[in-house]
Amino acid sequence: MGLKKFVVFGALLLITMGIVLYTFIGDDYALPIAGITIKLPVAVWVLFPALILYLATIAHLMFYGVVNFTRLRTIKKDSEKFIDNAKKALLGKKVNGEEYKSEAFKLPGAILPLLNIDPKRSAHIRVYDDGIQDILEAKQRVKDGEVVDLSKFNLLSDNALVLKNAENALHEDPTYATTILKKCDDKKLCQKAHLALAEYASLDEIKRYEVQPTKELFYALINRINAKENPIDMKDDDIVEFIEKMDFEKEDYIDLAKKLKNKVNPDRLILLFERLAHTFPSDAGEGYLYVLFDLQMLDNAREYLENSSEEEYPVFKYLLFLKDSGKNFDTDLFFK
Repeated sequence: MGLKKFVVFGALLLITMGIVLYTFIGDDYALPIAGITIKLPVAVWVLFPALILYLATIAHLMFYGVVNFTRLRTIKKDSEKFIDNAKKALLGKKVNGEEYKSEAFKLPGAILPLLNIDPKRSAHIRVYDDGIQDILEAKQRVKDGEVVDLSKFNLLSDNALVLKNAENALHEDPTYATTILKKCDDKKLCQKAHLALAEYASLDEIKRYEVQPTKELFYALINRINAKENPIDMKDDDIVEFIEKMDFEKEDYIDLAKKLKNKVNPDRLILLFERLAHTFPSDAGEGYLYVLFDLQMLDNAREYLENSSEEEYPVFKYLLFLKDSGKNFDTDLFFK
């Protein structure tokens, strides 16, 4: 029974009992208390204990009503907080699992930051909270490669969902690369945008952005030299500049020579690799020798090998021995 009903019906009961008692017993009764004589109708004396119990019960109900109200209010606040944290967890935001006051939410709240909900597995389930459902659907669409407006979620630029969404936009429209590169804090995303830019932009525009170049980007530029579509004017200075910014190894110089020999004339190829061999003597020498052997410039190769130490370039010294022995072969057979 609610407090209001108890107050009303309890009062009606006491009043009814008082009327009935006073009707049948209308006499007064005097009771001396601490030297004072109190004279009241018998009906009042009979109802007095019931009145005390009535008031005490009201006080009891009010006290536990306040306690219960406070508890329910705490649970409601924790419920709202849990929903808000669930949204943060789904969006990859930081979640504090120690901010719940009610016992009912302390354990779920502590576990929530550890959960990684897969929206695809729950795609057929409708979550009762529209906010969470919107997040689940947005995550799934981004995961499927769609471009989604995430502005309403107030995500940081380095959020995984934001980065994936930017990749989707880049895949959908390569020109979006410039938008990413104008303000890019994630190294991998910057390099992907830079690579997309390398497929169509000029060399000056590509150099404008201070992004650590990758070998994939470098070879994308090499492939555009004298290409039929989107050709690029890449001078030897540009090639050397890019190589200086990358971790080029011995095999990379040979791969570069293989790609360039069908892109530039032999004289330029020789001059470029002669320059690389002097700029990067410990690594580019094999690339230079590959070019010399491929172009059958054996005297130049012999001179370069004679000026090397005994342990350097054993493969090319063996190839020179075969050439001197009258053997004819394709140099590429030894460098797959």
